[in-house]
Amino acid sequence: MPKLGMAPIRRKQLIEATYLVLHRDGIDDLTLKKIAVEAGVATSIITHYFGTKEALIADTMSDLVGSLLREVRDRRRQATNTIDEIVAIVDGNFAPSQVSPTAVSAWLYFWSRVPYDPTFERMQRICDYQLRKYLTNSLKDIVAKEEADDIAETVVCLSYGFWLQFAHRQGEFDVARAHRMALQVIEARIQMAWQKNLHLAARTSLIGND
Repeated sequence: MPKLGMAPIRRKQLIEATYLVLHRDGIDDLTLKKIAVEAGVATSIITHYFGTKEALIADTMSDLVGSLLREVRDRRRQATNTIDEIVAIVDGNFAPSQVSPTAVSAWLYFWSRVPYDPTFERMQRICDYQLRKYLTNSLKDIVAKEEADDIAETVVCLSYGFWLQFAHRQGEFDVARAHRMALQVIEARIQMAWQKNLHLAARTSLIGND
């Protein structure tokens, strides 16, 4: 009989093993046997907790999307002002958990399935909605709503583009530089919005002077 409270631990263990096998072998060679070996368990344990390989993959992708939203949410909660909130959102997108090779491989697979799988498409819509919501809620304090929506859309698309570049250029892609560039784009867009609306009040730079 399994120990009380073991299910969440075991499910997380199997999801982590799925990330590793997906990154190492690709989706075409991902099997329950390989995941079981990676996790150090019998294949029957996987079917007990997830039922099928498809269900395990879907839960892994849900974990992936959830990890990004948690990174952003937790950092934003610690911010003490609007500028820090915006920086925190960008920090979450470039957190180590999101730019690791295993995470990037998972994101690439996830995006490849979004147009064809209603479950993945729903996850993507939720992810996009939450990221835009966090950004617009912070940006609306310093720019008009229309500009806040446009900047939020720009940041979301830019982040996804950086992830793709990281996947294609692993080992040479500079994550810190990409992070800085994302902040520079946001700052430039805010400046443009202020100039457009003649709202030129003093402000704090998104990027430190060091």
